[in-house]
Formats: sequence, structure tokens, C-alpha cells
Amino acid sequence: MIRTNIGGLDTAIRAALGSFAIVLAAAGADQYPVVALATGLVATVILATAIAGVCPLYTALGLDTHPRGQPPRKTTRELAHQLR
Repeated sequence: MIRTNIGGLDTAIRAALGSFAIVLAAAGADQYPVVALATGLVATVILATAIAGVCPLYTALGLDTHPRGQPPRKTTRELAHQLR
């Protein structure tokens, strides 16, 4: 099974950029069809990696923005209890 290597913030940024690129490609399709096609293809890849949670480039470079096994943060009540 493929391991997820894209975190929450990374996914949100990819989704926003991919959506913007799709709109940009659609807006310029009449004047610049080749550029619009290329932009649409890149946007599709960006959105697909955001949806899947896996980036092949991150895998090749050994990057991982997905948080794993981090201890839960303590609440203010727990911190105040430690001060007593």
C-alpha cells in the first residue's frame, strides 16, 4: 500500500492552486489553447495528488509533510494541573 506523504496544509495549498489553475486554463482556452491545455494538465495532476494524499515527487525526494505519531498537545487544564 502506498503511504500518504502529504499533510493537511500541503493538501489545502494544492487544492487551492489546482482549482485556480483550472479556472485560469478555462479562462484562457479561447485565446491560448495550447497553454490552456498544459495548464489544465498540470492542474489535474496537482488536484489528483491533493485528493490521493500521495506525491510521487515527494516520494522520490524522500519528503514527507504528513504528521505521524506526534504526541497529543496538552490542554490548558492539564498544564494548570501540573503547576499545582
